[in-house]
Amino acid sequence: MTSYYRRYLRGDREAVWAELRALGPVPDALVEDAAAVADETMIRVAQHVARIAAALPELGWVPADPLVPPHEPPDDDALVDALTEKIGGLPLALDACLRRVGQVWFAGDCPVLDLTYHSEPAPRSLPPGPEFPDPLCLGNAYSLAYEWEQCEDPADFAFPIAPDELGKANLDGGDHSVALPSDLADPPLLGVAGKPGATLVEYLRDSVRWGGFAGWSLHPDLAPHALITLRADPDF
Repeated sequence: MTSYYRRYLRGDREAVWAELRALGPVPDALVEDAAAVADETMIRVAQHVARIAAALPELGWVPADPLVPPHEPPDDDALVDALTEKIGGLPLALDACLRRVGQVWFAGDCPVLDLTYHSEPAPRSLPPGPEFPDPLCLGNAYSLAYEWEQCEDPADFAFPIAPDELGKANLDGGDHSVALPSDLADPPLLGVAGKPGATLVEYLRDSVRWGGFAGWSLHPDLAPHALITLRADPDF
């Protein structure tokens, strides 16, 4: 049987991820092959994240927190190794995301992108309405380490990898999270409005396709024109 990784490199990307998800827990014999797919996927995600992060300030984007850069590449493989052992296993896509993508924080204000959360009245509707473009945010390995240390019940732990749509809109909200431990290839990303069951890789595809703002995938006709400069067809 041709490996998942070789098929992925040949361009059979969505089918490969669909088959990896269908496995459920990844069998030991397939872990190395599936991990290679996850690693290549997140290398490509990181390239898109870096591209968008560099372009946002040119559009007048102002970060929600001036002390947090839009993208901070990772440098913490040893920490990910230690967390994998402590927690009891990370899903392959999350493991690769922590190692290859790092911290992402696209939350902020940018009038040409219809992001005015900190300068205008708060949205009156609820997600997944068009007032919630869902800027991409991803915690890094240090975020995971902190959350794990704060966890009171390791048997019921979910890593809050990002604020939810409300939190990103400067409102009280919850989180986008991944239940851990896990031996899946591509875990469900819990708490994403309008996309029940969406996995981490699927969510990242939507985000890249919509220039870092996955919420517009639910309201494509209302997306701001300036978003076209950030959008790309996901190659992962």
